Amino acid sequence: MSPQDLISKLNSEYSVAVRAKLSAEDAVTAWSTWMIAPVEGYVEGQHFGPCPTREVEWLEVNPFVVEPVGRLVRPRMHNYEQQIREALEAESILFEALELVFRVYLR
Repeated sequence: MSPQDLISKLNSEYSVAVRAKLSAEDAVTAWSTWMIAPVEGYVEGQHFGPCPTREVEWLEVNPFVVEPVGRLVRPRMHNYEQQIREALEAESILFEALELVFRVYLR
């Protein structure tokens, strides 16, 4: 499975946020609440794309998801760090764990 397909799958299963570093841009995109691989070799997020994977330096995945419960109740925090790490390792995808995110390299 390609890195972008796996991240798209993880995004749909766990609703993790994703952002990208595009080769042509100096700045990183804003966090996207969704990311898909619309066709082979392309990725698209809420704030970027669709763009060819060759133009994406890396994708960052935030394994922590905040679920609002109500106005008077603190939100729930879900940690999918272990599931994401296991999925990336199982597919032998090049990644590094930074402070609170996973940086996944597409090339």
